Amino acid sequence: MSAPEKSHILGAVPDAGREAAAYLRQAVLDAGSGPEWPGQAYPFRLESVGIVGAGTMGVGIAISFLNAGIPVVLLDRTASILDAGVQRVRDALESARRKGRLMAPDIEQMMARLRPTLAWRDFASVDWAIEAVYENFKLKCEVMNQLGRACKPSAVIATNTSYLDLDALARATGRAKDVVGMHFLTPAHVQPLVEVVRGAATSDQALFVAKQVACHIRRIPVLSRVGPGFVGARMVMTMLREADFLLLEGASPEQVDRAMEDFGFAIGPCRMLDLIGLDNICRVTSERRRMLLVEDHPAHVAVSRKLHAMGRLGQKNGSGHYRYEARRPVPDEAVRQVAVDLAAKHGITRRRKIGDAEIVRRCVLPLVNEGWQLLREGIARRASDIDLIWTYGYCFPRNLGGPMYYAARLGTDAIRADMKAIAKKSGNDYGYWTPASEA
Repeated sequence: MSAPEKSHILGAVPDAGREAAAYLRQAVLDAGSGPEWPGQAYPFRLESVGIVGAGTMGVGIAISFLNAGIPVVLLDRTASILDAGVQRVRDALESARRKGRLMAPDIEQMMARLRPTLAWRDFASVDWAIEAVYENFKLKCEVMNQLGRACKPSAVIATNTSYLDLDALARATGRAKDVVGMHFLTPAHVQPLVEVVRGAATSDQALFVAKQVACHIRRIPVLSRVGPGFVGARMVMTMLREADFLLLEGASPEQVDRAMEDFGFAIGPCRMLDLIGLDNICRVTSERRRMLLVEDHPAHVAVSRKLHAMGRLGQKNGSGHYRYEARRPVPDEAVRQVAVDLAAKHGITRRRKIGDAEIVRRCVLPLVNEGWQLLREGIARRASDIDLIWTYGYCFPRNLGGPMYYAARLGTDAIRADMKAIAKKSGNDYGYWTPASEA
């Protein structure tokens, strides 16, 4: 991104630097000590934990507890999946050893604390359990039902869902008061934040335990209320939506990613889509429509949906918005052709040039607007909580303090005016550019 373009995006707002750092430090304190958490301490022990799902998320959560010295029971439905998960745990620990973060004896000690199993009865003694299977409502309900029966009465049961109805999942256990949402971010053993979600029936004791668990594995706990996508996932879908529309209008994945990374994101939205998995994005998109009862533009995430239909799932199978060679993204002409064909199908005019400044505005302003809406609905308690989730979980540049802090420095009126200008230019039949205060 050129200097003039970046200046245009930032307006009169410079790098917030030390001010943003101080703001985020205070945000951590506020998020962990606010009145939303139980004021009473409850008896708590964490001698062992149970994790259902030996995929990427389950493995990351397992490593987090092994790093903290906590024994882990890891369950999955087949021996082959379980063996692959155990190997991924070992591979991650070996990678840490090569980087000088672990010694070889530590790896064997940690692996000795990992107990892979196919039997639910092995969850009978765990103090805390979490499901980390993929985002399928029926499957998660079945798993939560099993956890409700297998875990001892004093155990707290968590779900790692990023989008589904926590209250419905809690009811499936038959003991909803013991259930709390704990949305770990990818990769779970690296990201320093966990989004804790209080359901309608979640007891103070379960919420207290959730906070203690997060702190025990050195994660920042930020509380959210139940709602589609909670805070982080609901907001990220607005950015990914616009990235997809930009591809239809003529931008390439590498241009969209470069513009956002020049702005300060650690990873651009197209690479983020590939990291999350296009199969997961398609499931979340369907769930979003069902839960929010919204009607979307016919071309909503059309590129992602088409790539998924072609069997391109992202990094996990080597192709998505890019081809992946040794996990490195390589531009792919096939993706441009998909965008060209879909633009023609949906009557979207492609442009020869889309500036980086437009890309950033189109991707960042929806985050701010959805954040405003979450605050209005009471799903997020404070703007600084949103900023923590986005700077520590979704790669928003920390030197800008997070989307809400950044918006406050730009000025609410300026953002609303910019959104209205985009709506006038691009159309707003589906309300994507309606400021939340006017929705």
